[in-house]
Amino acid sequence: MTDQKPTGVFIRLPLSGEEASTMRDHIMSQILTTDALEHTLHAIGTPITGGKLKIVGYAPSHLEGGLCAIFRKKSDALKSSIPLARQSDAQAKIAALEAEVVRLREALDASKRKNFNAGYLIACCNIYNMHNEEGIAADILREAGIAEAEVKALDLNEYDAEALAAIRGAGNDDPILKGGAA
Repeated sequence: MTDQKPTGVFIRLPLSGEEASTMRDHIMSQILTTDALEHTLHAIGTPITGGKLKIVGYAPSHLEGGLCAIFRKKSDALKSSIPLARQSDAQAKIAALEAEVVRLREALDASKRKNFNAGYLIACCNIYNMHNEEGIAADILREAGIAEAEVKALDLNEYDAEALAAIRGAGNDDPILKGGAA
């Protein structure tokens, strides 16, 4: 998502004093060409990427005598007009992207936990298989807090499954937690 070229900028109004000053400095320091106006808006706005927003009007990319008109149809606007979208649509798009980021982070965390548990469990199985130390393997495995459902999701091979059975039978209490994920 972050490698996409911005398709627009979101500018929250009213502008802060710093944003207004930045915009004023840009306007006063250069002739307001299309590139200069876009540079000014990017200086104070939040870049928006991904997906299209519904265009609700068009505004000129430069000021004519200090006046600014907004046109509903592209055919009525100047050739160098910039498209406008509703703030609520932009905020909804931003909220959707933020929700997607949260979902992806949660999926990444779950994947990291699954991979860690698989490595940890197999290391404990190797302690048993290589050193015949089911008691030590059980003590170490107990510290991980791996649940029964997580073990089933790992789909262990026969070699590791036999080692895990021996480790689980080594002491009075099972090192694997009953129920769901820890």
